[in-house]
Amino acid sequence: MTARVMLVVLALGLLSCAQPVITADNAAALRDIAARRSGTEEVVEGTVLSVLPNSHGPSGVHERFVVDVRAAGSDVPLYVTDNISVGEVAPVHVGERVTVKGELAFNEYGPLLHWTHRDLGMRHAPGFVEVGGHIYE
Repeated sequence: MTARVMLVVLALGLLSCAQPVITADNAAALRDIAARRSGTEEVVEGTVLSVLPNSHGPSGVHERFVVDVRAAGSDVPLYVTDNISVGEVAPVHVGERVTVKGELAFNEYGPLLHWTHRDLGMRHAPGFVEVGGHIYE
């Protein structure tokens, strides 16, 4: 096999392993929030409204921030809690655009996204926080 053919085979193999492009769907997320559909996987994008102090609990340390999710004239502040004991710290700052994938849940304050990281126990689909063109899992 020539070197050129080997390069083509290698490139095609790498492309077949590439993960699909995941795009945000704020409209679907807002519909799920309005219907209080806990447990749905969501991908949203928006502007960081606030960054809260890390929380410490039995499942680890979580970075926390609020994202303004907008679509079709509606907007909802969405609380994000990202377990940085499992995943990477995403360096988010107020005013930045982020994309977040996680599982929708609700608490006494409203809607939130959690499981925004990989799950070592394989119980949940892996999530992420994308900021500044870098994906933090």
